[in-house]
Amino acid sequence: MFNYLAFGMQIRAGFEIPGLHPSNVSDSDNAVLVELGKVPEKLQNEVLEVKPFSFYNETEFIYNIPETAKFYVSNGNSVVIEPLTDNLEEVLFYFYTGVLATVLFQKNILPLHVSGIILKNNTVLLFAGHQRAGKSTTSIMLQNKGYLPFTDDTAVLEVEDGICYAKASYPIIRALEKTLKKQQVYSEDDIKPMIKEGFKYGINFHEKFTEQQLPVSGIVFISEEGTEVSISPMKAAEAIKLLKFNIYRKQWVSGMKKDMLQFKTISSIAQSQVHFFSAIRPLEQDSFENFAQTIEEQIINQIGN
Repeated sequence: MFNYLAFGMQIRAGFEIPGLHPSNVSDSDNAVLVELGKVPEKLQNEVLEVKPFSFYNETEFIYNIPETAKFYVSNGNSVVIEPLTDNLEEVLFYFYTGVLATVLFQKNILPLHVSGIILKNNTVLLFAGHQRAGKSTTSIMLQNKGYLPFTDDTAVLEVEDGICYAKASYPIIRALEKTLKKQQVYSEDDIKPMIKEGFKYGINFHEKFTEQQLPVSGIVFISEEGTEVSISPMKAAEAIKLLKFNIYRKQWVSGMKKDMLQFKTISSIAQSQVHFFSAIRPLEQDSFENFAQTIEEQIINQIGN
């Protein structure tokens, strides 16, 4: 068996999953078991929601990715994978991007669609925004300045005693080719094309990955408009709508009956000690280096040193 960690969860697999972070802990009682096998044709309980390539209820989820794989996720602790191709890397693409999120939903944990870096005071600054808003690129441009990567695409946020903590997903950053030309911290050996995302590459940062949950000092909501870079603080009340928008796989919330969980999750984050910011970068302009510089000057120097 192989032992891994993702989103703070222990994962035990009967085969190697190279995109996950290896773990020295072998907690078989609480681990999520991942194995190859035959996926059932239907759920044991009533189907509550049907989406393209999937159907599910509160405790079960079946994916059927044509010519690639079938997945059965149940009770937040079991994943069965039935490959339909010999290309396991292609199969695992869906495991990273969808199946792990399903496990979290079944565990009553809602992941956020964010990327992030670790600041000098050992807190996390997260970047949220719509797909291709520039979350990963902003993170990489700040890594050029010496900040460490924390997570890409997703993270789990939990609030304890008024402090919001983040748990990273796994050590892969998805980046556009034009971003790779500007990055200065990863070698060619760390980078390879992403299957099913031909326009993006995967950057491995296993050696820099942290298993620790870290306090979140700020969440930056990135958008594109106008011709100038602009940073402004945001009130918690304003952030609530954007936090809801950035629930990862938010289309599952109602079908898996997580509406109250969503309300509690977002409310607790909004009421925590996190600083919220709006960061606007020029529309359709190559401004990421200037954008990262402005974030460092106007946000990080304020909350992260």
